[in-house]
Amino acid sequence: MDVGKRSDDAEKQAKVIIEDPIATVGMADKAQQKVRKNQGKLGTVRRDFETLIRMLKAWGGGRYKGIGIANLLVVAGAVFYFLNPFDAVVDFLPVIGFTDDVAVITFALARLRNEVQKF
Repeated sequence: MDVGKRSDDAEKQAKVIIEDPIATVGMADKAQQKVRKNQGKLGTVRRDFETLIRMLKAWGGGRYKGIGIANLLVVAGAVFYFLNPFDAVVDFLPVIGFTDDVAVITFALARLRNEVQKF
């Protein structure tokens, strides 16, 4: 499966998840746990990514509605991609396992810089 296919899968899954607030909060909780376990592997994007996860959780919990659907899909897609252990570069590979995750997170953060600051 190529990276474009995986991105499409992540986007489809993100759409399903944002239609179910309970699933959204659950996905955010899982992402928070994975970040805690892999802090050092996320480098400089970790703190801002944690903000994206909190934003997704707040949206799913009904506490934050200040984000448009397109940006919400970017957040949910990046979080889903991060949670998928069998993405473009499998997470359990030493040294390079989180390289693709960091790239996807970096893209999402660049696109959502104003959302992160607003949140």
